[in-house]
Amino acid sequence: MASSQAQMFELIPYEKFRDTPAVRFFDITVAESNARDLVIHSGPAVSPPDEANTGAWQFYLHPHQEDNLLALTGGRVFYLVNFGWSYPYHIVRLDTGGDILRIPPGTFHRSISDEEGSVVLNQAIREPGACVAREFRVYNSRLIPRLFATTHRTAPLPKLHGVSW
Repeated sequence: MASSQAQMFELIPYEKFRDTPAVRFFDITVAESNARDLVIHSGPAVSPPDEANTGAWQFYLHPHQEDNLLALTGGRVFYLVNFGWSYPYHIVRLDTGGDILRIPPGTFHRSISDEEGSVVLNQAIREPGACVAREFRVYNSRLIPRLFATTHRTAPLPKLHGVSW
């Protein structure tokens, strides 16, 4: 019997379709997208922020939404954890002019912006009946032992994508 593995995150290139002097045109369409979120970080913001009392990392997890993130200005580092992946912990750099980061439903994720901040467009794909309030719950890693063990500094190192130690 074949094992069913969760869909991996993906870096999706987009297409430049025209260049003129000092102006470049790109098709950044995510065809199935049915929601647009514009996320603006002022300075080196952490989203979601660390838990105030303990400093524990917090994460989002969208059970019924796929994120498709494109950095419009600045850059961010994303921390992704999905226990359905063969290697559950990845750190991915997202830069202006880089690929679109697809984060599948069921993936814990958080991000930290560069010192100058960042603006990211999310061309989300929300399942019918998805509720924004439920999709944007915050999960404290201290309260989820497996998540805490995976992301704690004593855990095995994550896989790095566009980031170095």
